[in-house]
Amino acid sequence: MKKRKKKVDRLRLFSQFILIYMLLAFLWWAVLLIKKNNELFHATAQSKELIWQAEGNNGSFELTSEYQSLVDKRDKQFWMVLGEGSVFVIALMIGIWFINRGYQREIDTIRQKRNFLLAITHELKSPLASISLILETLQTRRLERSHQENLAKHGIKETERLSALVENLLLSSRLDKSFTPVFETTDLYGLIEEVSEDIKRIRPEADIRLLSSEEKPILAKVDIQGFQSVMFNLIENALKYSDPGSPVEIEITSKKEETIIKVRDQGIGIPPGERQKIFQQFYRSGHEETRSTKGTGLGLYIVSKMMEYHGGKIHVESNTPKGSTFVLRIPKK
Repeated sequence: MKKRKKKVDRLRLFSQFILIYMLLAFLWWAVLLIKKNNELFHATAQSKELIWQAEGNNGSFELTSEYQSLVDKRDKQFWMVLGEGSVFVIALMIGIWFINRGYQREIDTIRQKRNFLLAITHELKSPLASISLILETLQTRRLERSHQENLAKHGIKETERLSALVENLLLSSRLDKSFTPVFETTDLYGLIEEVSEDIKRIRPEADIRLLSSEEKPILAKVDIQGFQSVMFNLIENALKYSDPGSPVEIEITSKKEETIIKVRDQGIGIPPGERQKIFQQFYRSGHEETRSTKGTGLGLYIVSKMMEYHGGKIHVESNTPKGSTFVLRIPKK
């Protein structure tokens, strides 16, 4: 990836050099054209004035209509050069802007993919190492039944974590190519309750609060497996970036045209400049080497793509006094 970045840097510098050279060359030719235009004007005016005087005319040649015609022609050519030059300069500036934007996007993509590879390596190695250590311990030591059960629970927890990671990887790949949603009418409240319970089995310390003043069941037409993934990733994301023990609230409101789901956390919050970027594939703020939170940058991407399949929307708001609120809007079909 470093070689690719260097190649992109060289291509960007070469392109900018060519554009700057073209700009300077054009400015030089524009100055020459204007200078030649003025020289031609003065030569033509002097020639016309000599002829005018030879014909026996008296007075100032500069007051004649013929001289004014020469002035108009000179000014017209000056403004033509200036106008065409302005268009050319603007086109060059737009070209430079497009090159810089493309360069920045390429650099962001390289960085995100690098972060993803670092993250996925860590995310895969960590549960595999834990499971391996548990199996070795069970194989080499004679433990009491209670200790065996504790190790088994921990192994199951790490296996579920690994399974969720693999599911996210597979789903992310399918969303770009072959995913076909199957919409079914289901109770959203019950579905979210099931997802919350599944997460609590993996994270017994999680404080997940499901709030709704609506009459139950709250029915909506969704792809059940896909929407389970949406809620799982949103709740996991809220817990990941919150202090241990702080609550995650899920509020469901049913309206005539849509169902609104809000997932609130008391975490670190999201800067306004990153609230759109977080839904990009592989995007994670900061650098992978110094980041303390786990993840691959796929969870919110899956949420965003799945909402597109459902014809819905998702956006982020600030929570009070701290944290973030993810707002889902699901149309009623």
